[in-house]
Amino acid sequence: MSSQDFKTQIQILTGVSPSRQKLLCPKLWKGALKDDENILYLIQQASEDISNNLVITLIGSVETLDEKPLDNRPKFLEDMTADEIKEMEMEQYRQDYDETDVVDITALQKAPGLERNDGKVGMYQYNRFVTGLPQHQINSLLAKQKNSKDRDIDAADGSQIDNVLAMTMGMELRKAYINSLAVLDDGTIVSGMDDGHVQLWRRCEMIRDLRHAGGSVDHVLKFPSSTPDDPAFISAGGGAISIWSEGGQRIMDMGSAQGTTSASLAAGIVHGHSNIKYLASCFSITRQIDPNQFRLVPQNEQEMRRRLEAEARENIIQSELLRVSMCIRVWFYNSSQPSSNTLQETLIQHDSPVTQLEDMDQYLVCGDERGCMATFRLSISSSSNQSTIAAQEESRLQLVGQRCAIVLLKRIADNILAVSISPDQGQQEDAPSQSATLLRTSISKGVLLIDMQQKTIRTVLNAHNDVVRGICPLPNGDVLTAGGKMDAKVLLWDRDEIIGRDEDSAVLTLTHAIQLKAPGIYMVLRSSMPHNTPLGRSTSGG
Repeated sequence: MSSQDFKTQIQILTGVSPSRQKLLCPKLWKGALKDDENILYLIQQASEDISNNLVITLIGSVETLDEKPLDNRPKFLEDMTADEIKEMEMEQYRQDYDETDVVDITALQKAPGLERNDGKVGMYQYNRFVTGLPQHQINSLLAKQKNSKDRDIDAADGSQIDNVLAMTMGMELRKAYINSLAVLDDGTIVSGMDDGHVQLWRRCEMIRDLRHAGGSVDHVLKFPSSTPDDPAFISAGGGAISIWSEGGQRIMDMGSAQGTTSASLAAGIVHGHSNIKYLASCFSITRQIDPNQFRLVPQNEQEMRRRLEAEARENIIQSELLRVSMCIRVWFYNSSQPSSNTLQETLIQHDSPVTQLEDMDQYLVCGDERGCMATFRLSISSSSNQSTIAAQEESRLQLVGQRCAIVLLKRIADNILAVSISPDQGQQEDAPSQSATLLRTSISKGVLLIDMQQKTIRTVLNAHNDVVRGICPLPNGDVLTAGGKMDAKVLLWDRDEIIGRDEDSAVLTLTHAIQLKAPGIYMVLRSSMPHNTPLGRSTSGG
């Protein structure tokens, strides 16, 4: 007889259920009777005296428990999983806040839930790298903007987050400077530093600290990903270009010609092929000429011969570097073949050193140090065995009236390209190409807003005391511009003033804009900003 059968018989006699029975018999078994024991076998193994005088003690009661379903039983925090705790916090958060009062900007805010009720009343340190306003205050300011229809409300009372320092990320005392910022599709901020570090920021903390292949990072750029397997962002600088996944895994590295480094990056979709993306880079010369290389005067014919050979080698090197600076390297990536680690490549040859690149609706725009902007259409034609890559120049614009170089290109609206220019230090002026459309400008330092379709200058922004090094379009159409170190100002330009006029109106020159007061890193947010769209500017270490 098994122990279960034995307990069933006892239940018939006593009314105590097997689950509440504790049977003790020190002469046959130790402790309580186990469910896998065989009673008859234990009795047979015992001696005759013990078998005839067995005493089995029953401990238990006939009372029954009110068994509730598992879902109705109270749960203790220690017994809950991380997902269950998060769901509980979210449910509590939904009860405390109306859906219209919740805004979620990935880099600036913690995940919706109880973490946003931090109980702080002023700026405080979230962790070693992040300091910012309390989460509930940030959400309140953003929700007020989100639900407000009047975008001209005065922000002086702090009711708007415009011109309010919301958060700083990084260490201000760190020796390295942040050279470039990018925002991924999921809202993660990518920062590139001049010591070669690439940092990812999400939910008010640094989630990854990566190392670029080169010695410094001059540029970071979001890649137009369409699938999770596509590259997420690019870092460039120190003579290398690195391609990264969304999680921060290095996909591949590419080098530039010796003595050069990437001067600008651009990425977009190839015309007519939504699954094929391109990455373009132009290059600047980093190799410096030694002014004392040929200082000594040759003393004999042999030294003269060595001098001539060295000068010839130097001329060849300089010619090659100049050729590289006038080239644009373009790589192509096919989203339908993510497993392939090889990228097709082509070269675009320009007639002057290229300084800047920008994608304009599947067209590649390049600017050079002579004030010229050329637009190329990239295309791929497939044959039976291979694909042919082509880059055809569609148009060319040439700035005249002032000798200037292109410093920065940034698309700010449909067909509107913001162009930062600086005085050209060249010794002689080259004649413009006969196929170029001439655009006359009265300034050599400032920002020109150019209609690329009409091929005209719409607006001139001339309020900085130094060359404009940063241009950032906001989701509501406004534009931020940041001057160089001799200016150190960030100005906010209203969209209606800069590009909201009729296309046929005369060129407008603006010399005043709203100056942002917040130093270091800050997030600039507008009421029309969609979720997961942070914007910022950086100084040393942050």
